[in-house]
Formats: sequence, structure tokens, C-alpha cells
Amino acid sequence: MPKLPKGANAPLTSSGSTRLEVYWDQTKGSAEVLCLAVDERGRVPSDDWFIFYNQPQSPEGLIRLQFNDPGRVEFRLQLDVLPTSIHRCVCAAALEQGRFRDLVGLRLIATPTFGEPLVFELTEAEDEQALILAECYRHGPGWKLRAVGQGYRGGLRALAEHFGVAVIDETPAPAPAPLPPSPPPAEQPSPSPVPPPPPIPDRQPAGRRRRTWMVWAFVSIVLIGGALGAAGLWAPQWFTGLGRFVDELSARLHPQLLIAPAYPPAASDTGLPARPEPAGMRSGTFSMQTAACTWTDEEMFKRYHALGENYVRILQRVESSNKQLLKWRKELRQLSDAPCPASFIEGNRQELEQLKQLPVSEWLDESLKLNVCAGLMIKRVDKELNQETRPLISQRLVREADRARNLESDLTDIARDLAYLRNKTERLIGGLQENLDACGR
Repeated sequence: MPKLPKGANAPLTSSGSTRLEVYWDQTKGSAEVLCLAVDERGRVPSDDWFIFYNQPQSPEGLIRLQFNDPGRVEFRLQLDVLPTSIHRCVCAAALEQGRFRDLVGLRLIATPTFGEPLVFELTEAEDEQALILAECYRHGPGWKLRAVGQGYRGGLRALAEHFGVAVIDETPAPAPAPLPPSPPPAEQPSPSPVPPPPPIPDRQPAGRRRRTWMVWAFVSIVLIGGALGAAGLWAPQWFTGLGRFVDELSARLHPQLLIAPAYPPAASDTGLPARPEPAGMRSGTFSMQTAACTWTDEEMFKRYHALGENYVRILQRVESSNKQLLKWRKELRQLSDAPCPASFIEGNRQELEQLKQLPVSEWLDESLKLNVCAGLMIKRVDKELNQETRPLISQRLVREADRARNLESDLTDIARDLAYLRNKTERLIGGLQENLDACGR
């Protein structure tokens, strides 16, 4: 029974059905094994082709979940009668708890009706919560099996979304704020200024914990900057020279922190056609466009790191503004009929102007464009893997695919967070404006 190393492929069958079996030590973890039939774009034609315990068969029963026991799962695939639109059948697994490094030794056995069984054993894994084990893919008149072993840190949701499965967000809505107690009926309240709206609830964006290191990096930069400022008071000549060096270094950073990301000049400025919208739709029209990426892989990762730094600073800025707004609203309630202090009005006005200049939308657009680039990178590497038979080259391509998939998963999280932060920024701007309106300004 031939064993395939990670990234290797071998002929599977040209007729008949194939049995895919997955075995693992159930005492080390509980895995949910699933099968996805995808088209040439790497997407399921519909959610009906996402086969798992809650949907045990595909249309017409061409793919069936035969057994789903602890430590053993079996699928039956009728590869020779699948629709021509199906190009690959992906066998994957996901964990609710733990990591796949705890399940090293997991085995997948592909047994065709006519042909020799093939085996893939998981010999290495890290912190992945979802893993593509292997895939059957069309090759000429038959099918081949490739051992993949690529993982996702985002778990089942990231895996399903990558293949185009619609995932329902089951996050419960925040509970409404309790109503204020009613005044005693015997007392008549005196007229009072327009009360400020209730505090904006503070929700922590998803994925923030994964980038805690960025926050600590920012704090370190602030501390270092404070130390340099103190040193400048005692040695101004040295500080001036260092300042020139820092200015030159900062000028090389692209894009700069908390400044909207830079893009190539418009078509009218260069005489060249404008860069296509990567999200697949142009402004003001609903005509679909082909996804494109004009950045090299190196440029893409540089912009990704700049995006991460700006994401952290935007997150901190919005949280700081939210705390300040809560503080000012409390002060406004305590003023009663008294006029608003000048410092109160000026503080709200300055905070309002700074939030209006916060480039959240620009960095959200950047994250979406980078996500498109990551998706195209995955497709490119997958195509090279389909055509590669040399084990060493295949293993290198598998590592590149892992890197691209992790990038896409991280960019998805950042885009969600920035979309939330954009909405929260708009609510903060509205709250600050209401403070000024309550003061008659």
C-alpha cells in the first residue's frame, strides 16, 4: 500500500467508486471530517456539495458519508459519474478544541474499486484548527490523489468560507441596555437640557487577540520615543542628528502610519488604463469584473505588514475616543442647567475633527484588495501543485500555499474588524456631535 508524503500525488482511478477513510486516535481529540466538491474556481457550486455529519450526501448521492464514528470516518465517492463541473473533491477536518499537532499520526486511505489503495499519514502539524488532508482531482480521463496537509488557523469557518460555503453567523446580538427607572409619580421633574444618548456599547472585534503582539510593539515604541525625548533635553546635538536619521527612515516607510494607503496615479495622470477594482465591481455599476492584483508577492506582504500596524493604531484610537466620549457624557449629565465649560466644548470639537480624519475606510479597502491578491496567490500555487510531480518542489509549493492561506485568513479577520471599527467611528462622531448640540454649539 503506497504512502504519499505531504505534497505528493499519484494516479487513483479512471472508473468506479472510491472509498476515503480517515483514522485517528480519538483519545487525543475529536475531529469533524468533511468532504467538499469544488469547481475549477475552487468553490462549491452550492452548499449541497458540502458533505458532513449534518448533510451526509451530495445531490443524487454521488458523495456519501458512510460512517462517522469517533476516530473513524468514511466517504464513498462515485468519481466517474460526477458532473463535469466538479474538478476536485477535497477531504478536510476541523477541530473545535485543541490543535492538529495533537493528532499527528492521523491517516487517510483512498481505496478505489479498480486500483491500488493510497495512504497519507499526517507526520507534522502546528497550531492549525482546520486541515485539508487530501484531494481527488481530475487528470486527463481519470483521477489522481494528492496529499495536501495544509492548515488554517481560523478553524471550520475559515475553511468553509475559503471554498465558498455560506456560513451563518451565530454570534448573539448584544442585549439591549436596561431602561432607566421611572421617576416617582408624585414628583414633577423640572425641565432639563436635552439628555445625551446612552453610551455606545464597546465590543471587542474578532481576531484582536491574535494581534496582541502588535499592541505591545506599539507600547514599546511609545516608551522608546519618550526616552528619546528626555535624552534630547540633555544632549540636543545628538538628538538633532538622530532626528534627521529618523526622518529619513520614516520617509522610506510605505504607507505611513494612520495615513491612507498610497496607490498608483490615476489613469488621467499617466495616460495608462486605471487599475481594475479588485473586489470585482466598479463604483457606480453592477457589471462583474475579473479579479486582479497589480502587486508582486513581496509588495503584497509589505503592504500587509503596514496594514497590521495601522489596524492596531486605528483600534487603539477608536477605543480611546470611546472612553473619552463616555467620560464626557457623564460630565454632561452632571451639568444639568449649567453652561458647558469651554474646555468641554473644545475637547469634543477636537476629538470630532480627529475622528473625521481617521482613514478607516481607506485601510478597509486596502485589506479587501490584499485579500483578493491572497486568493489569486492561492489559486496560482494550487495550479502549480496540480502540475508538479517532483516531491521536493511539491513540498516547497505546499509551504507557499500554507503561507498564502494563513495570509488570506488573517486578512479576512482584519477586514471584519475594520468594517466594525468604521461603523463604530461613525457612531462616535455622531455622539460627539450630539454633545456639542446639547451645549448649543
